[in-house]
Amino acid sequence: MTFEMILGILLASIFSENIALVESLGAGAVLENHRSTKRSLLLGLGTTVVMLISTAITWALNSYVLKNVAYLQTLVFVFVVLVVVELMYIAAKKLFNCCKYDFVMFTINGAVLGLCVQSAELTFVSAIITAIAVGIGFMLTTTVYAKLKDTLVYQDAIPEAFRGLPISLLTAGIMVLAMLALQFSL
Repeated sequence: MTFEMILGILLASIFSENIALVESLGAGAVLENHRSTKRSLLLGLGTTVVMLISTAITWALNSYVLKNVAYLQTLVFVFVVLVVVELMYIAAKKLFNCCKYDFVMFTINGAVLGLCVQSAELTFVSAIITAIAVGIGFMLTTTVYAKLKDTLVYQDAIPEAFRGLPISLLTAGIMVLAMLALQFSL
């Protein structure tokens, strides 16, 4: 794998093919994010770690165990994600005294399972690089969205009918258009 291929995977996964905005996987975690910018950054970092570990495990399971029983792929992948998140929660509870709610967000995040399914057909190195890049893109999306939401949603200049979820959806739509513009310009 060349440097250009790695750079292409990174740029595409972070910007032009952002999993939360362009592919709408994990968009619920972004739209329902009522955290501060710092906590959104931690949510994105945790999601990146879950994506990396889950992708490595599911890729190996898919390549060596699930070849003849492909119909079990989704069930096994969901189980792997649940186990990874639970083990991370146990470790984080002892080290950082974290709350369970953040780890529930990792579990129900559709981006993690979607990435595992998409990466099953890649080579191992490509799958790991893609997991890291998609995680960084997700972290960037949640952080930027939280910052935009803090500055936009509660301003009095926004008409009452657009406050809350409508302005959140409009903000997400504008971010998607920016990502699509990057996709077509490259």
